[in-house]
Amino acid sequence: MATGRFISFLFRSLIILVIFLIAIATVSALISTKPQLEIDTGQRTLPAVVVIEAKPTPVERRTIGYGTAAPLQHADVPARISSTVEALPATTRIGRFVNKGDLIVALDPTDYRQQVIRAEQALASSVAEQAILAVEQDAANTRAELAAQDQILAEAECARIEDAFARGGAKQREVDAAKQRLIGVSSAAINAKETADQLPAREEQAFSTLTSREADLELARQSLHRCNILSPIDGVLQEIDVRVGEHVQAGQRIARVVNSAMLEIPLRLPSHARSYISIGNDVSLRSAGFGRRHWEARVSRIAPEDDTQTRTMIVYVDIEQDANSSTRVPPGLFVRGEVKHSHDVQSRWIVPRRSLRDDRILVVRDGILRSVPVIIEYSITAQKQQFDLPDQDWAVLETPLSRDDLVVVDPGGSLRDGMAVRVILANEVALK
Repeated sequence: MATGRFISFLFRSLIILVIFLIAIATVSALISTKPQLEIDTGQRTLPAVVVIEAKPTPVERRTIGYGTAAPLQHADVPARISSTVEALPATTRIGRFVNKGDLIVALDPTDYRQQVIRAEQALASSVAEQAILAVEQDAANTRAELAAQDQILAEAECARIEDAFARGGAKQREVDAAKQRLIGVSSAAINAKETADQLPAREEQAFSTLTSREADLELARQSLHRCNILSPIDGVLQEIDVRVGEHVQAGQRIARVVNSAMLEIPLRLPSHARSYISIGNDVSLRSAGFGRRHWEARVSRIAPEDDTQTRTMIVYVDIEQDANSSTRVPPGLFVRGEVKHSHDVQSRWIVPRRSLRDDRILVVRDGILRSVPVIIEYSITAQKQQFDLPDQDWAVLETPLSRDDLVVVDPGGSLRDGMAVRVILANEVALK
């Protein structure tokens, strides 16, 4: 019995010893494989900043301006007569393409048809009156000729009777009767000539009346024709301002048609850029709003005067495009234009736009931050691979830097002039 208890105690002690040895081995393994903490040398406690090495870079001068695309061909179509809208064709819908001469709006033509009828009748009366005057002219000329011949005969007869009276072959009353007849014939001849002489003036007056009536008829027909308001250009309907049954006045706009095949973009640039700008310069356009769409064009015209209030000049960019293309420049789009000066390529100091704070940049000199005031000459939009940064917007500095300067890429609010920092080159960040 005592021997059994001793064996049981010995077995239990052996198990406890094995467990204890396993625990010691496990702790030893954990201690041997634990991560080693880096020794703090003091440099790791400094704030880290990402920097680029300042160096002059060949840069093509560029000037940035803004403008709104406007169609060269557009028409605010007015009503040229006063009437009531009778019909809008099925094709008269905003966004529909219309050809030059297509019907946009039909106005009520009833009153203008009656005006045409009245003008035609008045013209017919004038034509008939002119024909009557022509007949009267011929008759008056004939009567005047006959009266002149009758006057010649009466004068001859009066002369014979006076001669006979002088020889005693005629009486005084015969002489008086001959003179009286001569006076009557002469008066009739004068009246006939007066009537004949008046008829050319009357014919001229009738011709003027006829011409006026023809003009009235043409105007009446034009007014009737203007009841159908047609598109003056090829383009797309932008707006329809009237509805069926609405009364419109002459001169009132009823529709707007826009042709976006030819666009004009007036870009406002700083006045000082005039010495660098020339016709034919390449222009890179992009939408100033959402989408960041891009187009390439050229400067086609330059305004001669500067705007004294805004201190800007205007250059015009003309774009010819497919009006149905999905990549076209839509009229009314506000765009950002970057004019490139290929003849002006020089080495200049450039920094990312995000490195600027209140016209200052932070540079690291001997491990210490220095705030440097700078003057920006102009801005450019491009990818600069030599700096190992993804930035597209860069500032070209008029202020020179030192080749040993390290420019802080993105100065945060906690960085101050005179701070000691730990620098990380941008290419090292790119490799990570």
